[in-house]
Amino acid sequence: MKFIIPTVLLLLLFSCTSEKDTKLQNNSQLTKEDSIRVVGLLDSLVLCYSDSNDSLIIASDKIMSQYPQNISIKIRLAHTHFYQGNSFLAGYYFKKAANSFLADSLHIKYAEQLMNIGVCKEISGNYPEAIELYFEALKTFKKENAELKSSKVYNNIGVVYQQVGEKNKALNYYKKSLKISEKLGREDVSATRYNNIATIYEELENLDSALYFYQKSCDIWGKDSTNKNLPIVLNNLGYIYLLKNNKEKASSLFNKANNFCIKNNIKMVELFKNQAKLLLHEEKYNLAENKIMESIELAQKKSNKEIELESLYILSEIYGKINDFKNANEILKKYYKLQKEISGIEQKKQINSLSIQYQVKEKEHKIEILKLENDIQNAKLWRLWFLSVILSILLFGLFMTYRLKQKNNHLIVARMKKDIALYLNQIEEFKTQSNHKKEQEQEDWKEKIKKLGLSGREGDVLILISQGYKNKEIAEKIFVSINTVKTHIKNIYLKLDVRNRIEATQKAQNI
Repeated sequence: MKFIIPTVLLLLLFSCTSEKDTKLQNNSQLTKEDSIRVVGLLDSLVLCYSDSNDSLIIASDKIMSQYPQNISIKIRLAHTHFYQGNSFLAGYYFKKAANSFLADSLHIKYAEQLMNIGVCKEISGNYPEAIELYFEALKTFKKENAELKSSKVYNNIGVVYQQVGEKNKALNYYKKSLKISEKLGREDVSATRYNNIATIYEELENLDSALYFYQKSCDIWGKDSTNKNLPIVLNNLGYIYLLKNNKEKASSLFNKANNFCIKNNIKMVELFKNQAKLLLHEEKYNLAENKIMESIELAQKKSNKEIELESLYILSEIYGKINDFKNANEILKKYYKLQKEISGIEQKKQINSLSIQYQVKEKEHKIEILKLENDIQNAKLWRLWFLSVILSILLFGLFMTYRLKQKNNHLIVARMKKDIALYLNQIEEFKTQSNHKKEQEQEDWKEKIKKLGLSGREGDVLILISQGYKNKEIAEKIFVSINTVKTHIKNIYLKLDVRNRIEATQKAQNI
């Protein structure tokens, strides 16, 4: 189908040397021996990656304490955690680096770290915070006239909006990013923007526009036959031609992408799926089955549930075409099971999207109030000027009209303010009721835990058990190892004289 190509943010600090700051250079430089030592310490940290976040923070802080004035150590730690898939700790150390840059008044580098933190938030699915961080970074880049960095932020904002289904907003920010990259003559950056704009048009089912922008991207990346983005855009182009029922052109583009991947030992799950879909249309069912099996296997390996879902549906179609209804039925069962699982993820995205929309609408609402007040003020000035040129015999009548309109405007504004105050009070009451309810529930549980004779930590574990969390999840929430959680659970069973989680929960609730 399509590939969205986000901006690579996590190497910004090592690639940017535009700020001439002697203090930063001194803080970032390490001797050859120190560099080798740091690499060894980071390698040791990676070997400890089965430990809890608490243990990893302690180990990381020990490394950092050996070079307390060196900001690049904090960034290297952040990168280490990021590449281990721990976006929480990556964001934690990027924030430490950001604070150091801010203390040294290095505003651009501070904003770069905000972008990195935003990426970590985005990966973890916290889209509202990611958007907020990107806008904060954008404000600094604009102030410092860092146009290329502004282009990257606009692109990242577009990616977030696209992920939460705000297609028109995503398109708007992609185009803002493209405008800057074209102005700067950066074809390499523009190619990525063309590709991302095309993905939006593809989602909007505007195939001609998608084809136009994919082709512009392909024209740039095609100048370098070794560019690893080339098979991505070739696959995207092929899929558009497949949707337009131009099988010959789609096949040619898929083959070019496939040859590139074979030559460079790359496996593209999207390409496998699209090739299978083409073979299905060409009624080459055996070849289509083999190709879609590759797609499913690779999608599962990469945890790409969306592609796995699409591939399962294509496989069911293949079995249906060859009258293998038994296998078709089994595949459809897997399809609907996975679809249900994905729907939960999509629900989370929708919640984040609503949160973003609420924040934006809240700001827009405040702007509208200010605009209304400004319009009222302008209306007053205009009426005063108008009254000054009116004939004296109409002065009294027009003046009374003016006063009535002024009073009406004040009533409108007062009514609006009253409605807004009422709305805010309702929100506050809802928050207060919710907080009281949570506090009461917590007090009830604490009372039950005291009666059961459990320790504070055992009580925490019992609460999480009653909420349906697994051992690994409990360990992550209270920042201990899984073995510690198991020990707590064993103690709970002994103290409550129960055999399993259900009995433990029931006994606690029945008190």
